[in-house]
Amino acid sequence: MKENTLDVLFYLFDNYAEVEDVTQNREVLHGELKNAGFSKTRITQAFDWLESLADDDQIYLTAPKTQSVRQFSKYEARFLDQECQNYLVSLRENQVLSSEMFERAIDRILVLGDREFDLSRLKWVILMLLLNQPDTEAEYIWMDDVALGEEAPVYH
Repeated sequence: MKENTLDVLFYLFDNYAEVEDVTQNREVLHGELKNAGFSKTRITQAFDWLESLADDDQIYLTAPKTQSVRQFSKYEARFLDQECQNYLVSLRENQVLSSEMFERAIDRILVLGDREFDLSRLKWVILMLLLNQPDTEAEYIWMDDVALGEEAPVYH
C-alpha cells in the first residue's frame, strides 16, 4: 500500500475524532491502524508527529519587520509549492499564524516529507497544529470556518 504519514493522520482524525487524546490511546489505536492496513513505521511516525505538536519548545525569532519577506529555501520548496507558500505567508500577514507558529508549521510540514503536499493538505496541517497549541482558539475557529470550506480527505 502506498501511504505516507499524513494518510495515517487523516485516517486517525476521520475515524477516531471522538478519542479525547489520541496519544494516550496509542497502543490500542496502533493495533486498529495496523488492522486498517497501515505499516508499523508510518503509524509510529504519525504518533510521533502528533506528539510533537504539543511540544512547548520555543522557536526563538526576532520579530520580522513589516517590510521583511520570508524566503523559502530550495528544500522547503520541494514540499511547499508556490500556492502553499503564498497561503502560509497570507496566514502570517493576517495574524492567523504568529511568526513562531509560521516557522513551526513549516517545520512540521517538512517532517512529513509528503511530495504530494498541496493546499488542501496544508490547511489540515495548520488546523491540527492550531488545535494542539494553547491560546489559539480564535485562529482555530477561523481556519475551521473560513479556510476549510471543504471536507477532509477520506482514506480507506
